[in-house]
Formats: sequence, C-alpha cells, structure tokens
Amino acid sequence: MITKKSFRDFDFGIFGITFSLLAIGLLAVYSTTYLEGHQIFIKQVIWIVLGILIAGLFYLIPLRFWSGFSGVFYLISIILLILVLFIGNDAHGVRRWFELGPIRFQPSEIAKLGTLLLLASFLSNKKFQITRLRNLTLPLLIVFIPFILVLLEPDAGTSLIFLFLGILMLFYKGGPLIYLFIVISPVLALVCGAHWIALLVFMLVVGVVFYFTRLPLNEFIPAILVNLVVGVMHPIFWSHLKPYQRARIAGFLFPSQDPQGTGWQILQSKIAIGSGGLFGKGVLKGTQKGFDFLPEVHTDFVFSAIGEEFGFFGCLLVLVCFFLLIWEGIKIAKTSRADFNSFLGIGIVGVLGFQIFINVGMTTGITPVIGAPLPFISYGGSSMMVSLITIGLLLNVAKHRYEY
Repeated sequence: MITKKSFRDFDFGIFGITFSLLAIGLLAVYSTTYLEGHQIFIKQVIWIVLGILIAGLFYLIPLRFWSGFSGVFYLISIILLILVLFIGNDAHGVRRWFELGPIRFQPSEIAKLGTLLLLASFLSNKKFQITRLRNLTLPLLIVFIPFILVLLEPDAGTSLIFLFLGILMLFYKGGPLIYLFIVISPVLALVCGAHWIALLVFMLVVGVVFYFTRLPLNEFIPAILVNLVVGVMHPIFWSHLKPYQRARIAGFLFPSQDPQGTGWQILQSKIAIGSGGLFGKGVLKGTQKGFDFLPEVHTDFVFSAIGEEFGFFGCLLVLVCFFLLIWEGIKIAKTSRADFNSFLGIGIVGVLGFQIFINVGMTTGITPVIGAPLPFISYGGSSMMVSLITIGLLLNVAKHRYEY
C-alpha cells in the first residue's frame, strides 16, 4: 500500500536529474527520427512510461525482498541468455533479442540486473572475506557466466559491463589490489598477444609485480600460466571475431585509413560533434544525421546528434547531469548503513557510469565502437526500462540509507 511514508525520504535530486536526462533524450530521439514519422518517438515514450511504472515497484518493494530474491532473479536471467542463443531473433548471425509480436527485448539487460542483485547479496555477507585468491572463485563465476553467454550472442559492449561490475564491487569489498590486478591481467595479456615482443614485455612486468607483492608461490605460478596461455591464444581469439567486430577495432585504431569503410562511423561522429560549435545548429537542423551520414544516430550515436544540434554547451549539460547522478549515487552508497544497500548502490553507479563512458567514448573516438546505449537518452526498450529500474532501486537505497 502506497502511503505518505513511502515518499518521506524520497530523493528528489536523483529524480530531477533522471527526468532532465529523459527530456533531453526524448528531444534527441524526436529530432533524429522525425523524418521517418513519429513511430519511434511514440515507442520511446511508451517504454519510458512503462519503465517508470516498473521502477516504482522496485522503489516500493523492500530491499530485503530483492536481496532474498536475487538468486532466483539471476537464475532466470541466465536461462533467458541461454535460450536466446537458440531461439532468439537471428539478425545477420546475431542473436540478442526475443520477439513477442510487437515487443522485442534483450535478456542481457535483465542479466545485468540479476548479476547486480546477486553480487550485492553475496558480497554483503559478512562471512565472505577476500583472504585468498581462491575466495574470488564464486563472485567471478557469477560474473563470467553472463559475460560468456552475452559474448556468444555476440554483444561485446554489454558483455564488458559484467566484467567491470565484478571488478568494481570486489574493489569496493576491499579486495587486495594485487588480486584485482590478477583478474584484469589476462585481458591485458590477450591484447598484448598481438605481437610476441609486447607479450614478452608484459609477462616480465607481470612477473615483477607478482614478485614484489610477495604473491604466494601456489598463486604466483597459476596466475603466470593463465596470462601466458591467454596471450598466446590471441590469434585464435582474433580469428573467431565476426568480420564487423574486426572492422570496428581497425576503424578505432586507424579511422583515417579507411574513411569510407571501417572509420566511417567514428569520423562522421566527430564531424557531427565538431560542427555543432558552442551552441549547435538548432533542433531539427543537424545535417550529419539529417542526410544519413551518421548511422545509428538515435541509438548508439545519439550523443553525436546532441553535439551537432545543441553544441558544446548541450553536450556539457548532458555530461553535468550524468556527473551529478553518479556523484549522488556514490554518496548514497557510501552513507548506506546496510551492506547490501551499499553494494547495490555502488553497483548501480558502476553499471550506469561504465555505459556512459563507453557510449560517449565511442562517439568521440576514445573507445572502439562496440555498441552501448547512452542511459536515459538512446532509443531502446530493454535498456531504457532496466536503466529506470536501477534508478528505482537507487531511490529505494536512498530512502533506507540510514537503516541497518
């Protein structure tokens, strides 16, 4: 039952920032799709309304329920990730969505929520302490299962969120930095595996780090072997990437070498943002998106359209809103007395912050084009609803921050 008490400690700051971003997003989606009619804009409005209603439920239901239900939620999300690989909608060899009539949703978005809840519940258990490297087995397993399944779809952008979430929450738990380095190092080894000299230098650096941090021998040797094996497997990994994935990496590293092909999206995105100047060209007056020079402009590259039509100050406004949202989220997590609430808050901030960094980074050429929507702004049903649900949970954490 909804009472005045339900909204007694309501955080109007988070609420206001979120609705400001939603308003900017609706304006951007309308501006980038109005030439195609109003269907996409109307769908976005519907998704936002549904997302707000569901977020309201996540706000009103006690956090103890979400902690106790986290294992079931996670299991359901993993089952959905497995099913989508077999019966999901096949679009050019990519299986990421279920289609139920006019409704299409990504189980990977639900998996983000399930993983977040289970990790927060597991790490908040006072019996769990990171005293040995083997203690990381279960939390890393929670992360790696959805990571691998989403990577198989394939969806590299979303899969990386799971890795980042795991590392962030283990760090927040107080895990030794050397253990976190051990977790991250195989990814770096895979990158360095592109050239044998780079891999050799990296292995020497890893060995020195492990030696001077006095890593026990029974942890030192397996960690070295894992890095070496992963590094040597670079050619196998590269050969199994989809052609468009290899093209995106090449376009990120050398966009000017193939401006009509692999570097097209990045170059056109930079042109769009740069052409906006300080104040932009005005609503509906963007030329890069208007003449279809910039693909995926209402989804992954919506920030580029904002830069073109609203200029530097428009981009700055969006980034300030995101900064305030993340800052307030961190304060809520840090001041929460219940461990589960605190871990949940920092996890929500981490997921949103990572998506923001990846999206803005790829539109400005800082990161590869790996496909990550801009929270609350990009068009998309599943991502919009899950982003709003996380805000509902964050508001719930804020309401109970002083309770044990």
